[in-house]
Order: sequence, then structure tokens, then C-alpha cells
Amino acid sequence: MGTQSENVNCQLLDKDGNIWFSIKGEGAYRYDGISFTNFTMRNGLCNNDVNAIIQDRTGNILLGTNYGICKYDGKTFAKYPVPDTLSIICMLEDKDGNIWFGAKNKGIYRYDGRSLTTILYTYKHVKFGEKQEKYISDIIQDKSGNIWFSSWNRGGVWRYDGTILTQFLPSADYYEYFEDERSNARLTTYTRYTHSPKYITDDMISSITEDKAGNIWFATRRHGLCRYDGNMFTSFGKNEGFLSEGAHTIFKDTKGTLWFTTEKDGIWCYDGKTFKNYNKADGLINNSVMNVLEDKEGNLWFGTRWCGLSRFDGKTFTTFSESDN
Repeated sequence: MGTQSENVNCQLLDKDGNIWFSIKGEGAYRYDGISFTNFTMRNGLCNNDVNAIIQDRTGNILLGTNYGICKYDGKTFAKYPVPDTLSIICMLEDKDGNIWFGAKNKGIYRYDGRSLTTILYTYKHVKFGEKQEKYISDIIQDKSGNIWFSSWNRGGVWRYDGTILTQFLPSADYYEYFEDERSNARLTTYTRYTHSPKYITDDMISSITEDKAGNIWFATRRHGLCRYDGNMFTSFGKNEGFLSEGAHTIFKDTKGTLWFTTEKDGIWCYDGKTFKNYNKADGLINNSVMNVLEDKEGNLWFGTRWCGLSRFDGKTFTTFSESDN
């Protein structure tokens, strides 16, 4: 594959069936089913640290980097009209063609093709007071048109209906019992809080996905998975069969099955009834898995930490790494 086996981020299946992914410091890679093509600053890419890749409705590939957004039209790269002082973390094109993105240390922006608008940056946290949102980890649009943002900066989750931003945070008990891991040397006893279905289970969320029934799922840092049905938040942890504290990425495949990657426990899938785990014993290259996407044949591609890519055809895993050169 020609990579240095850094963290591999599976980013996009484009309209032509090509898979795009990125590796820190190595730009972007495109896989056409036969060979890998590497795009870097030598090819016109604005920066070799690519954090997000999407395809817009006209077919352009948009690459969010540490220095703004770069547009690839299939032949050449061009600077997108976004300041290169913004380090892009995640991106989304909504149903109306607006481009949404989270910028490191700057919150959330929306670009409508003419102007750039800041949607969220400074806000008041119920526990920490005046706060600035520094890391938006994921953005999705649900079936009703709401835009959802997840925070890796203790901001929980926001839902934006086009007018009102609604924030979802854990209960007061979450902070009272130090579930947010604030240090306190005087704390001699520890009581784990009891989750109330009125509240989300964690304030650090790495990924969001909507399932086929319209439920919104959240991958949390320390409290497994959380599902929101519009009224209640349901926790999925060890008692429910998800035997991992944290999840990294949530992905819904074409069959509606949910896949969850984790930092140290491999991959989990959920068919609506039960969880199943896949790890190194099953052929996965590494149990620390960053993200996942599905190709046009229905294979799942998993980007791992330090060890390259694993492709899963439903039965076996195939590894793609530098050693395959």
C-alpha cells in the first residue's frame, strides 16, 4: 500500500466506487479496486494532513485538512473558499447543498456557496460555565433534516433544526460522581452514577449515526453506546452485550446492520437484537480500529491504528499494509 502504517482513516466511497482514506502526513489515498493512488502536496493538495473527505453533489471530492479545504474535480486540486487558518475535523453536505464542518478550536461552520457562517463556538455549559467548543468530532443530518453535532470537548451533543440549537448533556449525577474524570485527590469513595433515560450517558461523543428506524446512536468515550429515540436515551454497555467501555465510530451498512469500532476491543456489529464481536482472533489486523466504510460489493473496510487496513467480506479479513508492497 505504500504507507508508513500510521492511523488509517477510512473516509469515503465515491460515486464511481473508489475508496478514499487518509493517513496523517501522507495526504489522501484512492483505491479503485486494483491499485492505490496517493495524493499529496506534490499533486496540488493544500496540506498532507487530511482529516475528513466527502463528495459533494456535483461530484467534487472535498478534503478537509489542517489548512482549510481542498477541492478535487477528478483532474486538479483547487483551494476551497474557506480560510486556511481553519483546521478541519469533520464535514457534511446537507440536503440543500450547504457544507458544514467542525474546525479545531473554532466550533462549527456552514458554507452556503456564498458566505461562511459560525453556527456554534461559545456557549454556557451547565457545569463548567462559559465554554468554547474546540473539537466537533462528527456531523450528520437526520431524516427530518436536523443537523447533529457531537463534541469531544465535553460539550455532549447538539441538534440544530435550522433555528434552535438544543444541547444534550449528562445528568447532574454524572458530574457529582466524577464520571467526567475530573481529578479530586480528596475523593476517597467512588459511587458509579445510575443513568437516567432522560439524559445522554456521556459528554464526550466521537461518532453519531441514525439507524433505519430513525433512532440516533452515539459512540461515547467511557460509557459504551447510547441510543436516542426522540424521547429517551438507552445505554448499551456490558449488561446489554457490548463488552467495551468506549466506541470510536458508528456505521450503518446497506442492510441496516450497525458496526462499531473500538480503541482496544476490535469491532462489534448489532443486528437489532444481539451484539457480535470480531477481533485479531478472527483475522482483524489490529484490535484498535479507527473507522469503517462499505464498498460497492458490500465489503467492509476498517482503518486501524498503526497497522493499515482490514477488509472484511462477511467471512474473512484481508490485510492491506506497507508490508504488502
